[in-house]
Amino acid sequence: MRKKFLATIVAVGLVAVAAFAGANGLTETQAACEHSQVKDGACVDCNDPVECIEVEDASGTAKGTYSKLEDAAAAARNGDILKLLYNCESTSAYIDAGNKNLTIDLNKKKLKAVHFEIMGSLVIENGEYSGYIKNAATGNEHTLTFENVRADLTQLGWYAKGGLKLVNSNIEQQHDGATFTEWWLEKLQMDQTSVYKITNSPSGLSNYGLLSLDEAVGGIEEFLPAGYTLDGQPNSYNTILDETGTKARSVELRYRRLTDAKVSVSIDPTSYVYDGTAKEPTVTVTYDGKKLIAGTDYTCIFSDNINVGTASVKITAKSKTYHGEIVKNYTIEKAPQAAPTGLTAVNESATGKKDGSVANAAATMEYSTDQTTWTAVTGTVVNGLAAGDYFVRYKESANYYASPSAKVTVGLAASNTTEASTTESVTTESVTTENTTTETASSEDTTTEDATDEEETEDVDTEDETTEVLHEDETEATGDKGKNDQKKTGVKTGDAFAMKAAVAGMLISLGMACVVIIRKRRK
Repeated sequence: MRKKFLATIVAVGLVAVAAFAGANGLTETQAACEHSQVKDGACVDCNDPVECIEVEDASGTAKGTYSKLEDAAAAARNGDILKLLYNCESTSAYIDAGNKNLTIDLNKKKLKAVHFEIMGSLVIENGEYSGYIKNAATGNEHTLTFENVRADLTQLGWYAKGGLKLVNSNIEQQHDGATFTEWWLEKLQMDQTSVYKITNSPSGLSNYGLLSLDEAVGGIEEFLPAGYTLDGQPNSYNTILDETGTKARSVELRYRRLTDAKVSVSIDPTSYVYDGTAKEPTVTVTYDGKKLIAGTDYTCIFSDNINVGTASVKITAKSKTYHGEIVKNYTIEKAPQAAPTGLTAVNESATGKKDGSVANAAATMEYSTDQTTWTAVTGTVVNGLAAGDYFVRYKESANYYASPSAKVTVGLAASNTTEASTTESVTTESVTTENTTTETASSEDTTTEDATDEEETEDVDTEDETTEVLHEDETEATGDKGKNDQKKTGVKTGDAFAMKAAVAGMLISLGMACVVIIRKRRK
């Protein structure tokens, strides 16, 4: 019983809550609705009426909130502000704000109005706007100002002399092709950050020509596309002419900078190899696909374009159509070098002297013995070199890579080689002298064998003594003659001891020969 009683109470409570929520329109969806857009006073999501516009005085003090644009415009007073609280759309065919000055603060929201008309100045700021705007107060000084706005206009008829003023805004006016669609402005002013694009206007820019051409549209001359001009007749019209000289039905007014996203700049080539001359690549500039003319639309100034490194070209706009400048970079690479030629070696005078050298070098070169460690050349001659192989190349510099190396061999001097040859001759001569001495020793042995008895030996000894005296005299005579010969010729014969030994050997041989001859005669 208790469980049934409690269940009944819970069910009754839920029904009561649901009924309360339904009575107050608080469905789950409605309670969570953020009112993404209010159309003609109602949310397009939950269909509830939503007050989407707040009217404020010039100081920002709220005066009331409204669900429809036409109600807020009618309630506002001169100088008041209409501030959007939600994205808002009015499908009313005609909204008349009356004879007053108003500001519409879009508050980073979107406002769409089919036809909004006012007989005073109008400022639209900080958001997105679309529709048709009109001021028919011909001759008055009222101004339509867009500031920080992205707008899509179906028509624009601002007959007041204050005209249209754009501040950091992008306005597109796309006409639907109808016979009468207004593009009526007595005056047009733009800052350099704004863009005003008109497409398919049946009659082009129209007005009564209440202002001079310069006062009316002179400020937009630098916003015209290339080939477009301004034309006017006092109290008749001020307008824009296209390249053919007829009223421009479509035109994009913007301050065209060379830094715009619509600009494409190319340079060819983008890289060079250093050769000591200035490098100036071909520059091509296009704006929105249209190729600009060098010398007419822009000029080029090249800098840092001779030596290796980053070169640049500054492209500066020249005509009234294009403005500013842009810099593009390109590179100059190091050049290769040929191996050195004309190098000559001066040989080392003797081993260990290290007085060899390489001539015809230059301070731009370096040398090595292993092609790994390099020593800079400081002049035209590399001194202090031992005999051996040396590799010489042009060293790497700011504009050149290191060259291949040239091999130079430093040998021993020719005089050193001559001394070696002389030494070999002396040796040869020494070898010859030794042979002669050997032959003399054999003669002595033969003499000893022939002397078989003591008597004969004594005779030999006696005669040997005589012969020795004779030999000594002959030796002295020969020696004196040799000295005289040396004095006469001035030629040194080499080792003096070896020469004396050779002469003595010859005299001994002659003496022994005489002994043998005398002995035979006695027999």
